[in-house]
This record gives sequence, C-alpha cells and structure tokens, in this order.
Amino acid sequence: MSATNTPGPTGPIPAIADTFLVSCIDPRLTDDATFHFAALGRTDRYSEMRIAGAALALVNDKHPHWQSTTWENLAASLKLHGIRNVTLLNHRDCGAMDIWAGRRLADDPDDELRVHVEVLNAAADAIRARHPDLLIEIKLMALDGSVMRPTCRSCIPPGFKIGDVGAGGVATLKPDALSPQGVGGPPRIADIARLRRRRGALDAEAEFALLEKAVTEEGMTLEEARTALVDPGGVNPEAIKRDLITYLRSQADRKGRVDHRAMREAAGLYRGLNEPGLTMAKAERAAARIATEAGFTPKPHGFWPFRSTSWFTRMRG
Repeated sequence: MSATNTPGPTGPIPAIADTFLVSCIDPRLTDDATFHFAALGRTDRYSEMRIAGAALALVNDKHPHWQSTTWENLAASLKLHGIRNVTLLNHRDCGAMDIWAGRRLADDPDDELRVHVEVLNAAADAIRARHPDLLIEIKLMALDGSVMRPTCRSCIPPGFKIGDVGAGGVATLKPDALSPQGVGGPPRIADIARLRRRRGALDAEAEFALLEKAVTEEGMTLEEARTALVDPGGVNPEAIKRDLITYLRSQADRKGRVDHRAMREAAGLYRGLNEPGLTMAKAERAAARIATEAGFTPKPHGFWPFRSTSWFTRMRG
C-alpha cells in the first residue's frame, strides 16, 4: 500500500485533545489508567501511548529507539490533536523498571519511590527542553489504582503558573506574577526562601545555593537576589489554594471523593504553606472549605456499619 498525495489540512490545529498520556503496558493497570482519566473528566480528551516503563522510555539509553518512538508519537499528537499537556504515568511494581534498575524495586518501597521520582523528573526535564510551552504532569500509580503526584521540577514552563481547570479537566497556563519572566511582581526566589525558612534559619550554604539559583536560573542580579532573600514577602493565597486542589485531585477516587487521611494531609499542607502560627484546626477548616468549593466530597470513614462522613462535618467546624 502506498501513500497518496492528498494534501494535509492547513490552518490552525484543532484542539481535539488536551493531553498526551504516556503509560505502561502492564495489563494489571490498563483499566485503572482509563478510570483515573475518566475521574478527572478527560474521557475522549487525551491521546495515549502505552510503552514499557512509561516515562522510562524517554530516558532509557539501553533502548534509544524507545525514546525516538515516544518523541515521534508526541510530535504526532501535537500536530493532529493540538495537545497542550503531557502526563507521565508510572506505576509501582513495574517489571520494565526492575530490568532497567537491575533489581526488584518493590522490595524496598522507599527506594522504589525515589527511583520512580528520579525517572519521572528526568523525563519531564527532557520534555521541557524540547517543548518549553507545554504543561507537564508526573504521576505514580499504586497497584490498587490510587495515584500520587510527586514533586516535579520541570512541570510548569518558566514564567507561568497553573490557572483555572478547563472543561476537559486540564489546567490552563497564565503568567506567573511571582516570576521575573511573567508580569511584574516579587521574584519566585522569594517564595522559595520563605518556605525554606519554615524549617529554620537559612545557613550560609543554603543561602548561597538560593543566591546561585536566583542568578543562574532566574536571571536576577546578585543585588536583587540578596534583597529577595532578606525580604521574601508574604504568602500567596491563590497559589496555596491551587496547590491544595492539585493535591486533592491526585488523591480523590473516581467519584471525586477524598478520604480522611488525604484531608488531614491537605490540612497539613495548607498549614505549612501559610504564615507561622496557623493552628491545625484553622488549617483543617480552610482545607475543607477549599475541597468543598472545588467539588470534592468526603469518603465514609470507619468500620461497617458505622461508616460515615461525620469526620468531614467536624473538620469543617
């Protein structure tokens, strides 16, 4: 069969999909990946590539053809579907990761998590280098289908922050007022300094590392960087709310329900991101309010037949 000479479409690319999903071929979790995206409201809004190891395919030098195949499929989805987001979905107990690492990672869950986070971040870095305008998500799925969202160093393009979530369940990007590359405002290094101080005073080594980051990565002068470290400014309520919703979305089940543990952790996250002195009770009330406004519902807690959502009512105050 030979290709025809029919000219291809011209003009703007229609955004018929939001996301390019890279997931694994493990048959135990193919349905779970589909259910996860359905729970996020992305049914029929993403293109998917299944390849052994998922994100590993982009960084596995032992199989360079896997890398080229993944890049080619991403390019095709950009051209055909107009995607603006890439999601890398790894999973626990992955045989491809075991072969690559030379050991069974699941024997040490902490080590397994560390390796997955390294691979996911390396893959995200590679995508960012080729596609600086795309939003990137990195996720790790357990064998029960639950999903966690590790910290990602390259997921948001420089100069932007995550905006409102669109109808397809994918967040939009907008200029970051905390970034020197976005609209005017205090530099991002200030937020980093503020968060680091929560753990105690900055020692000389930590201060030097932040100054180096500000100058080499954010384009600040040394004087600007020193000023930012001395006066890091206050908290950003919208950024805190966004981070909290992102965390809850990663913990919610297919019906958008969050359990008691996830809400307690969300409250702890809220407390840690706010000014010192906020009590846990106030943090719980704020987290519950944000969860309700974002459309999350509580999952019953306790032993049958006494399971109920009264814990959420108490948390809300």
